[in-house]
Amino acid sequence: MSSLFTFILFLIVFIPIALIQTCMPILTRRTESFGVAIPAEQFHNPTLKQMRKTYATGSLMLAIVALVLMLLTRNWMPAFPILLLAYLVSSFFVYYYFHRKMKAFKAEQNWYIEKKQAVTVDTSFRSQKLTYSNGWFVIGLCLSVATIIFSFAVYDKIPSRIPMKFALDGTATRWADKNVRTLLYIPIIQLYLLGLFIFVNVMIGRAKAVIDPDAPEASAQRNAIFRRRWSAFMITMGTLLILMMGLTQVSMLFNVHPEVMGVLHIIFVVIVIMGTIILSFTTGQGGSRIKLPAKTNATLVNRNDDRYWKLGVFYFNKEDPALFVEKRFGIGWTNNFAHPLSWLIIIGFIVIIILIGWFLGD
Repeated sequence: MSSLFTFILFLIVFIPIALIQTCMPILTRRTESFGVAIPAEQFHNPTLKQMRKTYATGSLMLAIVALVLMLLTRNWMPAFPILLLAYLVSSFFVYYYFHRKMKAFKAEQNWYIEKKQAVTVDTSFRSQKLTYSNGWFVIGLCLSVATIIFSFAVYDKIPSRIPMKFALDGTATRWADKNVRTLLYIPIIQLYLLGLFIFVNVMIGRAKAVIDPDAPEASAQRNAIFRRRWSAFMITMGTLLILMMGLTQVSMLFNVHPEVMGVLHIIFVVIVIMGTIILSFTTGQGGSRIKLPAKTNATLVNRNDDRYWKLGVFYFNKEDPALFVEKRFGIGWTNNFAHPLSWLIIIGFIVIIILIGWFLGD
């Protein structure tokens, strides 16, 4: 049962990831192709269309190979993370091949010679409702507090040994003696995740906005919708994850059958993945797939800032005060790695994880 559960979970997780990865070139902005800035009208260039088709074919072939290898292996449990990681790494190299090819093709075309490059700033953009209130996370906070209160309220009824680590199918693989620290294991993680989701929601509202100069009003509207949708998704998923962990705490304390928790975990994963797919395909990066009427000015294009994007995915710009910017290949946001505060934030989250692991460790 454990192996079959692992294989089913692999399919549930892997197939949507492969789908999004394969379709990524059409989910990104039309002003970017494989991490390279292009004029919007060039998105339909026959050469670029062919590159996207070839990329999709290569990504799909990698996915089929990973699935075949998963079917051939006799031990699905360790193969799951290894094959998933191998697919993601291989996909990056496929992307990078087309990134280099795109840069070379762009250099040949000289698209920007007759274009006026511009950086558009919409002063009214920040006055819009870009994210939903962090007050919604009070639900998650209440769930975390409820987990703590419940755990200590039933302390005398809890078995002397508590399961602390689980396999993918919900089976306990590590146990610990009952004490205050073991009861706080999941609540502390709940509170950490709560803080992380609040941070992400704040980041969504404050990240640098990319406004297309050829249709600034429509671009700003799409970007605002894009942020609101992802804000709502993060709040919903964060709350559900904290609820899921609270239920896991109950199962740990009272030895709920692992298959019950396994089914609940699958349901949660399906909700997250389906939500991600729906958002990605209906919204696109920066709201690029949202249809709005717009008057365009084909003579204006975004500033050609390829030099700030290493490999087309890592943003380094010392002159840019923004901490977070939209990804060029992918959905969401990334750091400005040239900003010192960006590194402090990354290191801070890592240190917190290490401290939590130290406190909760054996």
